Amino acid sequence: MDESLLVASRIVIGTAAIGGALVALITSVRRGRRAWLSPAAAVMLLVGFALGLVAPGPPNGVVADLAAALWFIGFPLLASTFPDGRFVPRWSIGLVAASVVVFIVDSAVGGDRSSTWWTAFAAVQLVLGLGFIAYRYRRSATTAERESVRWALLGLLASVTCFVVVAFVHGGRIGDAGPLSEAAANAASLPIILGVVIGLVRPRVWNVDAAFRAFLVVVGVAAVLGLLFAGVIAAATALGAEFSAAAWWGAAALAAAGHTITRVCAFAANWLVFRGRLAPHQAAARLAAVLDADDPRSTAQRVAIVAAEATASPSVTVRAADPADAAVFDAHCGVPIPTSEASVEEVPIALGGELLAALAVAPRNGESSLSARDRSGLATIARLAAPALHGARALREATAAQAELVRAREEERRELRRELHDDLGPWLTGLVLSAAALARRADPLDPVLGDTARELQHDIQQAAERARDISHGLRPPVLDDHGIEAAIRDRLRTAPGTVPEVRLEIEHVGELPAAVDLAVLRIVQESVANVRSHADARSCTVRVGLAEGGVRVEVLDDGIGVPEQLRPGLGLRSIRERADELGGTARVERGLRGGTVVSVWLPVEREVVP
Repeated sequence: MDESLLVASRIVIGTAAIGGALVALITSVRRGRRAWLSPAAAVMLLVGFALGLVAPGPPNGVVADLAAALWFIGFPLLASTFPDGRFVPRWSIGLVAASVVVFIVDSAVGGDRSSTWWTAFAAVQLVLGLGFIAYRYRRSATTAERESVRWALLGLLASVTCFVVVAFVHGGRIGDAGPLSEAAANAASLPIILGVVIGLVRPRVWNVDAAFRAFLVVVGVAAVLGLLFAGVIAAATALGAEFSAAAWWGAAALAAAGHTITRVCAFAANWLVFRGRLAPHQAAARLAAVLDADDPRSTAQRVAIVAAEATASPSVTVRAADPADAAVFDAHCGVPIPTSEASVEEVPIALGGELLAALAVAPRNGESSLSARDRSGLATIARLAAPALHGARALREATAAQAELVRAREEERRELRRELHDDLGPWLTGLVLSAAALARRADPLDPVLGDTARELQHDIQQAAERARDISHGLRPPVLDDHGIEAAIRDRLRTAPGTVPEVRLEIEHVGELPAAVDLAVLRIVQESVANVRSHADARSCTVRVGLAEGGVRVEVLDDGIGVPEQLRPGLGLRSIRERADELGGTARVERGLRGGTVVSVWLPVEREVVP
């Protein structure tokens, strides 16, 4: 039975090696100049390995010499050129040439390959070869080339793990403890063969990072659980327990700690492989949490931040498909990189067949492109971001429509007040005077007619007063008669409550739109009222000026400040509502030197008249 397993293992591994060599040769034909070097080196190693398995011979036989030559020259050639056929670094070709010369000279003089110097040279080959691979990986490899290297590394680690298991099972011996040990050792070499072939031929056939993570989790969990089981058994046995009872204690320990150990190993594997980058489902959960949070940043900015976290990209840009939506959709996170760069990849953000924006993501530092996992995560982010961005645009359009409605309403109120004050008021006053004159003339001639004229005078007087009341109710008269600065001073002078000092710093802002100057007046009035009622302040400063295409209002005090968990009352809520309905912003925060700062910005859609 053991002999049958040995023969079967030789056939399987030999077939895999020869088949891998043929696939590598066929693939090299399709590649450009110099691309054949890596497949040729892989073929040399695989054929040498197959010769050693299928046709074993004496240590100094022809087959052994051929297998040794293929391995001794093929390894430095593969390490220097894997996976694209370029010698990196350039001087690595010297190691290949030295290996060829050393082998030819040694064969010519009939040297003993078991001597110390031969072993030392092979060790130098191994160290330099691994150094070449590490240098290429860190300095010049593209993302695809790094994936090829990771496949070879995964195969190597898997084979080493299998050899460790074989050695553990066979008392520390690998391949020389009988036919079964040799068959197991042959099988343990299969992962490295597959890793090299996949890395050369088609590195993106599967997600190598996901495979690497799964391998690390399985090996880590198995190693930790095995050590835990052995430790519990050893401890229980040392305490005098029977082996069967100790085994039960070990099983109980595995059952109790298995879930926790698996989670810890999965976390460690994620960190080792992905360096904290988010998986697609984690990116989706993170984006949902960020979008649900009360965050002053725009929706597009939050999307860019999550995309940067998911990919560890140094530069992420959300760019609107329509320039008209740039104010809503344009955002950036990280170092600005032109989207015209060849390495920058764009992921469309679309909803219902409409292209809303594009997510432009640069690869991580040191890499030439995004990985398959990165693209999957970005596709998930784009799919979830589309309705959020669409909603942000709809909200902006609704806010703009509301602001336009408020502006039109206040302009109409201002115009109506002017008509009542400038046209209807003087006309009614004239009618009152005419009725009074009619009454005076009618009294000597017809007292009844005089009484009627006086009643008419009284009614017209009431109509005039009513028109004046309506005019004053539409807008504060002082706004239109004397301007925003005089209106603020008038309201602060007549407002209830006292503060030792209210200082006004008002720039000349000219004639503002009716909705804006009324909002400024109300915001200042309500802010100062809050200071007088709740702040326990000694002084208050009101600043009004033009800023960033609008009007900025700041009310600062030196009072007790706002609590950490602010619950806005009617006054603060009214301030925010007035800012929101005009498309502005309002913030209430603690000042740098204590107290409270109310900062409001209101857009001015048309040019301010000086």
